[in-house]
Amino acid sequence: MLEKQHQSIAFELIKCSKLEGKQILYFCESDKEARLLKNELLLLLDDSSIGYYPEREILPYDRFSTTDSIIQDRLKLLNSDKKNLKIVVTSIINLFEKLPSKNNFLAKKQFRLGDSLSIKDLTAILEDLNYQRVDKVTAINEYTVRGGVVDLYSGFHKQPLRVDFFGDQIDEIRIFDPSSQHMIDKLSKFRLFSGSEIRLDDESIKKFKSNWRDYFQKHDERHCEIFQTLVNGKYPEGYEIYNPLIQTGNSNLIDFFPEFSLIKSNKIDEILLSHMIFVEDRYQEESIDVSRPLMKPDDYIFQVEEIQCYLDSAKQITLTSDNALLDNKKEKKLQLKELVNKQNNGELASLLITSSEQTKLDEINKKYKIDTTTIPFKIRDGIFSCFHASARSFVNENGSFIHLNLDEFFSSEIFTKKSSSQIDNSLIKNFENPFLDNELVIHVDYGIGIYEGLKVLKTNTSEEEYIKITYHEKEILYVPIRQAYLVSKFQTTQTQGIPLDSLSSNKWKIKKEKAKLKALDHAAELLDIESRRSVASSCQLICNKNSYNKFDNDFPYVLTGDQINCINDVIKDISLIKPMNRVICGDVGFGKTEIAMRGAFVAVHAKKQVMLLAPSTILAKQHLESFAKRFYNFPINIELLTRHTSQKNKLKIYEDFKNKKIDILIGTHTLLNSEISLDNLGLLIIDEEHRFGTKQKEIIKSRQSTTHILYMSATPIPRTLNLVYSGLKDFSYLYTPPLERLSVKTFLNIQNQQIIKNAIDREISRGGQVFIVQNDISKMEQLKKQITDLTPEANVGIAHGKLSKKLITNTMNGFNANSIDILICTTIVEMGLDIPNANTMIVIDAHKFGLSQLHQLRGRVGRSLRQAYCYLLIPNMDLKKGPKAKLDSLVKYSDLGSGYFIAQEDLEIRGAGDFLGVKQSGHIEAIGLSMYLSMLKDAVNDIKGHQKEPILDTEINFNDRALIPDTYLPVANERLKVYRSLNDAETSEQIDQILIDLKDRCGKPDSEILNLIENSKLRIIAANVGIKKIYSNQQNAMFTFNNNLTDQVYKKLVGLIQSGSAKIKLKNENKITLDVTENMNKRSAVAKLLNELL
Repeated sequence: MLEKQHQSIAFELIKCSKLEGKQILYFCESDKEARLLKNELLLLLDDSSIGYYPEREILPYDRFSTTDSIIQDRLKLLNSDKKNLKIVVTSIINLFEKLPSKNNFLAKKQFRLGDSLSIKDLTAILEDLNYQRVDKVTAINEYTVRGGVVDLYSGFHKQPLRVDFFGDQIDEIRIFDPSSQHMIDKLSKFRLFSGSEIRLDDESIKKFKSNWRDYFQKHDERHCEIFQTLVNGKYPEGYEIYNPLIQTGNSNLIDFFPEFSLIKSNKIDEILLSHMIFVEDRYQEESIDVSRPLMKPDDYIFQVEEIQCYLDSAKQITLTSDNALLDNKKEKKLQLKELVNKQNNGELASLLITSSEQTKLDEINKKYKIDTTTIPFKIRDGIFSCFHASARSFVNENGSFIHLNLDEFFSSEIFTKKSSSQIDNSLIKNFENPFLDNELVIHVDYGIGIYEGLKVLKTNTSEEEYIKITYHEKEILYVPIRQAYLVSKFQTTQTQGIPLDSLSSNKWKIKKEKAKLKALDHAAELLDIESRRSVASSCQLICNKNSYNKFDNDFPYVLTGDQINCINDVIKDISLIKPMNRVICGDVGFGKTEIAMRGAFVAVHAKKQVMLLAPSTILAKQHLESFAKRFYNFPINIELLTRHTSQKNKLKIYEDFKNKKIDILIGTHTLLNSEISLDNLGLLIIDEEHRFGTKQKEIIKSRQSTTHILYMSATPIPRTLNLVYSGLKDFSYLYTPPLERLSVKTFLNIQNQQIIKNAIDREISRGGQVFIVQNDISKMEQLKKQITDLTPEANVGIAHGKLSKKLITNTMNGFNANSIDILICTTIVEMGLDIPNANTMIVIDAHKFGLSQLHQLRGRVGRSLRQAYCYLLIPNMDLKKGPKAKLDSLVKYSDLGSGYFIAQEDLEIRGAGDFLGVKQSGHIEAIGLSMYLSMLKDAVNDIKGHQKEPILDTEINFNDRALIPDTYLPVANERLKVYRSLNDAETSEQIDQILIDLKDRCGKPDSEILNLIENSKLRIIAANVGIKKIYSNQQNAMFTFNNNLTDQVYKKLVGLIQSGSAKIKLKNENKITLDVTENMNKRSAVAKLLNELL
């Protein structure tokens, strides 16, 4: 949005508040205006004194519900102590909504550390507030109980809470991250409140049923799905259409701010009338569905006349128009120069410069020697700058103070300070999801069976949990938890009608052997492909620590944990003689470019050149801008080479690159030109590697096999995954999303005008923009006419590759500047358009796109903190199996960071033949993708001569219970994850961390869990010593050694026996016993001996 105001409404509101000594409730013409106004108020007032009440961001009579984050913001304001507030801003549209009575929004109770409260009492309160009991808390109004811990998500707090009990007393209150489930912080108290704006307790449901039946007497409730779901105490999508029938009382928003002075925008009357017409239109459009009867507008919302009664006492602010000191038509840099001169000449007392781009501020601070400041800004003489979100430029009443914002285009995001995500560990610790009940799994030795959960089995001496798998003719296999690594998901295209293997047949063994032979052939082919690079040597790229630290400190954000890991991997790789061959997988906006920049910085400081290969001119230019900003404070020369570069400039770039005058060269396929000298090329970065063919990438490899190569993609191509799985390419995964970003809601629908209209209306009504992807250029003009007919007030633009460069540039700039509301385009949008204000994407004929391509397209929306939507539209549901599975997968994998899984799913849908070659596809169908890939990796290592370390499966039995009780962690899959983490742990420190996480999630562990933890630590030491079994009773602990015991351990063992210092007896050649009669803790005695043997 281009700025329009000169004199600030924010200034006037602050002045009114001070003069009258009253709190102010200000009504803006739109929610977008309210967000911008809050940003402007934040320049001059403390955050705690400003309130913002958001719109729902759904349409009247919508089939969607308001997102949790918006509900939280609304409830938090309504529930807050309003004494500290000076100014509250909101959209006038919120006055139409009928809210429950004020009593409904009061927090029910406050609890503190040390309060007497039992788990039973707390769960009873939560049930009364209509919280839903779930396995794992991830959304508002949910709770779960594990051991001595209750997790709950109240609408009153931004993050869910974890209440830890000691008996019947609150011992600890913690905030945790719903994605990682890890603790973020501790609290001393918490307030309980229903996380929804309406309650669904027994009394409310009874009232709703009665009101619904009275209002819709001619409708059959049995056919209304929303009615049935609400009656069952759950909130379906779109439940808000019945809020007036459920809630107690019909309050207006103004009723919640009785002491506030009301001020309104001067465009309010016009907006009230147009919105009322819009509600009427929506009612007519949506009321045709008899299974979803709607309340009439008169009953559903407040009428204009009723709202006008509330607004009778509201004042209006009149602003003077233009001010000579500010001219919007002038370029920002010119305005800045003029204002700096005016301040220096004494014509202006105070100048505050802001921008949402830190690099832009660094540039002007350096050029004009400007002091930095913080907000809220106390107006004083001088020139100051600070980082701040989009806020319009303005001048105060007497012209002594000016705020100048340097951003060319405006986003209405609410300003929040940048911080790192609290997710310390991976959302996907490893890439294998836990098993689902009745899902096909595969055991290395016994084949395909059905997973049926975990089961505790008792013997005469101990109790242990086992994985239960059912085979042909109900044969059952119980797999000890310590052998969980032998079981994996059965992954193929077809999971229906797969025959189960039999425990009493050798057919599985034959299938496995055939696949193993094919894997050896396949491994030989792959090794041949990479052979030249494996013997090549590259230049070691190393940067001195001080220079790198300066570059590191210049990064304006806090790195996430996985970014740090990826950066360390890349810097280590390029410091070696062996050429780097690494893939970084991460969704759009997860930080891949910053990692590439750091690698490039190190390469340049090592006196080597860098090339970045991008698939499109748009993306190449975007990279040029990003690199130029990031490297602004460093003496590094960066150039761009694309098909638009003139022949004269091309020749100059070739010459300069050859003479090492260019440090970083960014470009498209033009970089593959044989005229470019690669003699000094140290690092090649290939962005969106899935967009390049094998031949294109091999051109550079063939010319310069000693170059370090870094691939970046959200969805790696099959061939790349092939090399990753086989261990021939290194792999780094960025899984942490930007803080507070929401997943994109994805829908698969049959195309119709109403869906398109609703999607566009929903986005434009909240001040956003829409992408419509249509890959058939011949249909674009007709589609534009249809969209214009549906939404005549919207400005529609078209962009595709056959238009002139000038037309494309003008259209893209218009979309960037928010002057175009809807952009109809081809997949040109897939590569590089970054517009945070565009949060709805409609894909026409989605079945004609590839799965990875659709994921890339979807990544163009949802790049702000607002809920984004992606509609995959198809002509009908009668699709072929492949396209249907592809679209279902995209809907299924809509969480943040799911690009890797989509790439993997793509392989399964394609039948893996496309991935590994037709020769292998039959064997993959027989044994599953995951097992074939494991065989392939083993085969590669065998050919290389790398001996695989045998997994020593140490059996430990102390004649007691060593497990995680289901009362402590009720969900079987969650227990299985912990067991597998314990099995995968390589150090005692890792096991201690697992115990800390368990305590955080479930409370204090009992003896059974502590036994399991100690057994896991013993297993690590025993494996290093070479012991395959430890059995202990009250008198003796028996150790069974592996056949290939090391000389070092053998000598220590003989020494201990001969010295008589330990009560050890040799039973036979591979067994000893240890007398533990006098030891209260048998495990400590065993651990002591094992450590002595080490």
